[in-house]
Amino acid sequence: MPSGQNSPYLPASTPRSADVVLYLDLDGVVHHEKVLWHPRRGIYMSPYEAAGHSLFEWVHILESVLEPYPTAALVLSSTWCIRPGYSATLKRLPTSLRARFIGGTYHGRVHGVDPWNVSMFRTTPRGVQVQEDTLRRKPRQWIALDDDLEGWPDSCRRNLVACDGTSGLSNPDVQQELREKLHSCFVALSAKPA
Repeated sequence: MPSGQNSPYLPASTPRSADVVLYLDLDGVVHHEKVLWHPRRGIYMSPYEAAGHSLFEWVHILESVLEPYPTAALVLSSTWCIRPGYSATLKRLPTSLRARFIGGTYHGRVHGVDPWNVSMFRTTPRGVQVQEDTLRRKPRQWIALDDDLEGWPDSCRRNLVACDGTSGLSNPDVQQELREKLHSCFVALSAKPA
């Protein structure tokens, strides 16, 4: 490849980073996993499989867990990066969380926008998507909060806080594990020079 040309496998620009990054999935984490999409209606909860649930119903729990860690940044690691898109997704979140976001695991400049590239991204296991993003952003510490547990590289599993898609962050055990891993990230930061 001639000098000065961008490789198709490298980001067009350096992505934003932070010392501690939480990779955040949405479906099955901040609300029930049974989410549907319709071209006119948009994204909504399945009235049959998730009756009584609402979008972002557990987001206040995430706000509470993150409150002691004002410098923890968020990266959107969800199919919502593609539809409805990163910016449209952030508009639906509380201001306190919106301000923490530094990007998403999918970005048109990095992955391309043609249907083949989108399809390739969608079929890449979530853990690999997150791993590739950590290699681009290079956070000093990171955690992933997700209910998609298939295909995570062994080297990344210790960073994963696994959710059950029907209870997500409403599960006290998940909340506790997230608190413990966040605490460990910040303890590790204070023990190592920058």
